[in-house]
Amino acid sequence: MYEIAICDDSSLDRMALRQDIEQNSELQMGLNFHEYCSGKELLDGMNEIKFSMIFLDIQMPEMDGEIVAEEIRKRDSDVILMFWTGYADPTPHSIKAQPFRFMKKGMPEENKRKDINDAIQKMIEKSQVPTFLGKMGSSRLILKPDDIVYIEKYKKSVKVHISNAAKKFHCIQAEDNNEPDIRFFEKLGILYDEFKEFGFGYPHDSYIINFKYMTSCSGNEIKLEGFHDVVFKVSRSKAVEFNRLKREYLTAKYGR
Repeated sequence: MYEIAICDDSSLDRMALRQDIEQNSELQMGLNFHEYCSGKELLDGMNEIKFSMIFLDIQMPEMDGEIVAEEIRKRDSDVILMFWTGYADPTPHSIKAQPFRFMKKGMPEENKRKDINDAIQKMIEKSQVPTFLGKMGSSRLILKPDDIVYIEKYKKSVKVHISNAAKKFHCIQAEDNNEPDIRFFEKLGILYDEFKEFGFGYPHDSYIINFKYMTSCSGNEIKLEGFHDVVFKVSRSKAVEFNRLKREYLTAKYGR
């Protein structure tokens, strides 16, 4: 069962969007809908439900959609986020929340149908993504690729750095502001072969990074979300393949 949230202060718009999703999806029997009239209600709902996809209006009273989206990403880095808006255009703030699409109310039916079907397909793909077993002390963690910001060589194994949303999901508390010590025991090159199809690049012999969390890449320096004090370098020997994969990722995500 896929849990779908629709957050819009207009009950008529919520009903219309739900009908569009049901009419344009082949998964009507596998979709469970949750409707919210405000961002606060949606965020409260996230305390109880793990959503597969969220349709979020931007122009709402009290908390607008961009603020709500920022809070969503603090809680869940993996959920598919669709902005559903009457007039608002993408802004740097809204793009930072990594929405899958911006849908305009009143858009042509053909375009709407394509956006909905693309989102449903992406949701299905995400549900089929494999998991990886990490070790943290005596505990074991089941991680998805989207949980991981980067992986670095560390002593005789590799150390895994996960997103804030993943830390919250796994109830991991940082001690003395130190990152949790999560390990995989495969070699970095072998892990890269497994992870590159999920949006990872290999900029340096010492680490692989998840393009999803890349906030800037200028020259040969990369910054990653949640790790702004760390500068990741792109080595000359890795630059050609890394930059190719980066372009492919950005093109697929943003059409540029």
